[in-house]
Amino acid sequence: MSQLFSPFTLRGLTLRNRAVVNGTLVVRGNRITCVGQCSVPAGARTFDASGKTIIPGFIDVHSHNYREHRGIIPQQNYEGAAFLSYGITTTMDPSMWSQNLFPTGEMVEAGLVVGPRVFSTGDPLYAGDGSRQENFTSAALAEAGIVKLKSWGAVSLKQYMQPRREQRQWVSDIARKLGIQVTSENSDLEYTLGMIMDGQTGFEHPLSYLPLYGDATTFLGKAHATYSPTFMVGGAGPWNEEYWYSQSDTWKDPKLRRWMPWMQQIPQSRRRMLRPETDYSFPFIAQSLADLIAAGGYGSIGAHGQHNGPGSHWEVWMAASALGPMGALEVASPHGARFIGREKDLGTIEVGKLADFMVLNSNPLENIRNTMDIQYVTKNGVVYVGDTLDEVWPRQRKYGNYFWVNPDALKMDDRPLR
Repeated sequence: MSQLFSPFTLRGLTLRNRAVVNGTLVVRGNRITCVGQCSVPAGARTFDASGKTIIPGFIDVHSHNYREHRGIIPQQNYEGAAFLSYGITTTMDPSMWSQNLFPTGEMVEAGLVVGPRVFSTGDPLYAGDGSRQENFTSAALAEAGIVKLKSWGAVSLKQYMQPRREQRQWVSDIARKLGIQVTSENSDLEYTLGMIMDGQTGFEHPLSYLPLYGDATTFLGKAHATYSPTFMVGGAGPWNEEYWYSQSDTWKDPKLRRWMPWMQQIPQSRRRMLRPETDYSFPFIAQSLADLIAAGGYGSIGAHGQHNGPGSHWEVWMAASALGPMGALEVASPHGARFIGREKDLGTIEVGKLADFMVLNSNPLENIRNTMDIQYVTKNGVVYVGDTLDEVWPRQRKYGNYFWVNPDALKMDDRPLR
């Protein structure tokens, strides 16, 4: 099976060395086989992308996107589908119970659930003092617990405030031996610097020190650490997600109403707090991230499961306040792929990579907010209509019933009491 996106007319932001390619994108099966000046394979299914822009799918590395069903996962699942409809083709949940997430990831891979690729740390590594299930009171016990997590499918480990340095070192050493990543909940600056010094690959949530000065950003950059600031939550001042609720009536957006149940959307986004823009910390966080990247480090997006779908784009837009559009897109895709150890398959549009990308109606380099102007989402070579997730290749089929939509709850008219 082959598919072809518009010979000689598309604009492809490959995100490989910031290359912008005008030409053709060819996919065979689930892999990209040609980018640029390509011959049209015989019998290929073609999509006209004239005047469109193609970018890699976003990778949200702090997604928390399967929390609401408590282990009973319906195949028509809005939690994952919302992400995919907005072009987030890969998610990473850095703290979720193994019994909940790993089976869900297998259902997605088997095609039983329509959603983004699912990666996780599995169970977070909590106190580590013998009082919790990890019981990391020795290096041997730590290794047994981590081997169990990897056997279930963990690609990374979530250090959650391990109290003793030797325990944190055990985790990093074992992860290095097993070939998986290590991230953390983050804490004060000295704590985070110590963990990076001991071999941890990255950390998550905003550093509370703003601005972050050159001694810290240089150290983190030279260590090639990944900073996943989760702009949406935490940081100095109010949570930055509230800024985006003040910018528009998100709860009225037709696409969002399709993918997010009213009880998760309306209460938080309709009852908004209007503050001066200068109350929000995301420009300072973004500048710290930009400085760290300039010094040799990496970043990522992670919306923390706040407003599934748009939240990941808001993360990109906030990063762009310091990194510019191209830099923010790099954080959203290739940097995220590296953070979860999947850079050989994901993150850029190039030959051999998995076919995960968005077809946009407008150019995000002209306005970063164009990332949400989505026509098609392609994941693993399967092409979906962005608004509805109706599949158009290789099969023609509707997504199905949006059973979580309650039309009565979305009405805004007046009704008599009797």
